[in-house]
Amino acid sequence: MSGDDGHFGGRALNKLHLSVKNSTENGACLTGHESSFSRFNKKNSCNYRYQGYEQADSKAAIKKKLHSYKSATIRKPIETSAYKSDKGDMTPAYYCAVLPPPEDGDWDIGGPMRDITRKTFQGKKIKIPRAHNFTQDTWPYWNNAHHLIPKGTLKERIHQEEVKVSDLIQAALLTAKYNINHKVNMLLMPQDQEVARILGLPRHIQLKDGDEPDITAMCTDHPLYNQLVMDMRAGLETIVTGYRDICKSALDKVKKTHKTPKATLDKTKLEKLSQRLLTLILTWNTQGTGANKRKGQSLDGMSAKIRPALKKLKPS
Repeated sequence: MSGDDGHFGGRALNKLHLSVKNSTENGACLTGHESSFSRFNKKNSCNYRYQGYEQADSKAAIKKKLHSYKSATIRKPIETSAYKSDKGDMTPAYYCAVLPPPEDGDWDIGGPMRDITRKTFQGKKIKIPRAHNFTQDTWPYWNNAHHLIPKGTLKERIHQEEVKVSDLIQAALLTAKYNINHKVNMLLMPQDQEVARILGLPRHIQLKDGDEPDITAMCTDHPLYNQLVMDMRAGLETIVTGYRDICKSALDKVKKTHKTPKATLDKTKLEKLSQRLLTLILTWNTQGTGANKRKGQSLDGMSAKIRPALKKLKPS
């Protein structure tokens, strides 16, 4: 089933998927099928970059982190984490090797306060228009709109159940208007190692930098973080197991009849998990001190260190 349908089950679920234009609210979606936010276009509840932008703009704790750079103390150009692909070209090709030291507002949500011109690896000059930061993945620096509960992890876990249970879980969540792309589940995160260090945030993906020798480089995923989300107390495994039991009970009640089973699932369990994950990430010390000083560790790097203790943490 195509992710364009907003779910990953049978066609009967199509009518339950709901994308709301010009709003972050009241959508019903289980996949990340819309991410283009260039020039502030495609504002809809399924658009996870739009949702991530709105979350950062409205959530003081996120904005505090993203705005924590001090332009007066950054005097040298900043090396980016763009890397050479197996084909020999740079990734992202439309990015650059170094960023100039930021002036006040250059990295802000709602910034920059001026147009900024940048030369890409492709040799093209591009302009970051005033007030367009984070509408694209390399403005103002390489960044990702991260799903706190990863969309692929949710899909994989639900797909572990038999088809009837999997489809009923999806139907119940869509009926409850759960939206994995809602802003409560989104966090704008740096990809550049040095930018992450400056902001005191983990970077989204462990790339090919070799700075975390115990962590396998993954250019498109964060498997250790995904496992942390599954394993933590009252985490995704516990939540989906509860959903499974409710849905199996609903299916048993209509067994040997022609009735369509219905199940009611509490979407706030997932939303509360997102809130816990956000608090966790924003409070991680990704910089360290002294001999243990780190350089912009990734989600996987931090997850490897904290995962054993997380099982003991009581949910708030």
